[in-house]
Amino acid sequence: MIAPATGMKPGERYVIDSVERAHHFPGFFLDGKYYLGPELMTAVGWLEGQQFLYDQFDPTGEPIFPGRVAGTVEDLTLTLADGACLTLNPEPFRAQADIALPKEDVAAVRTFAQRPSPLLVAAAALLMGGCLLLLNRIGGRSRQR
Repeated sequence: MIAPATGMKPGERYVIDSVERAHHFPGFFLDGKYYLGPELMTAVGWLEGQQFLYDQFDPTGEPIFPGRVAGTVEDLTLTLADGACLTLNPEPFRAQADIALPKEDVAAVRTFAQRPSPLLVAAAALLMGGCLLLLNRIGGRSRQR
């Protein structure tokens, strides 16, 4: 359950605005959990009440935020532990099936008749002629013996 003081609604996605000199959060909130991307449906952060806990670690394995508490969310504003305020904006979700595909102008599509290349026809004729000549010569030798 999402704490009402956060300003978030169930079933809606929220992205965190990036601000210069503040930690960058590339994912989105959905139902009190924080995901890095729609195809990666493993939560890397979550809300406990209004506290935003975020599982990001430095190269030594220590959490980036002390105690993994990135900050608190109130009225769609994330206040980080260092005092920076980042706005949360609703992001409308569009399923891949809902995205309109670009329409192609059928008249603009050129059709080509399937015709063999003249070079290919000449090469095939030479090859066939050579094979027939070879068979003729081989057949002539066996008759002479």
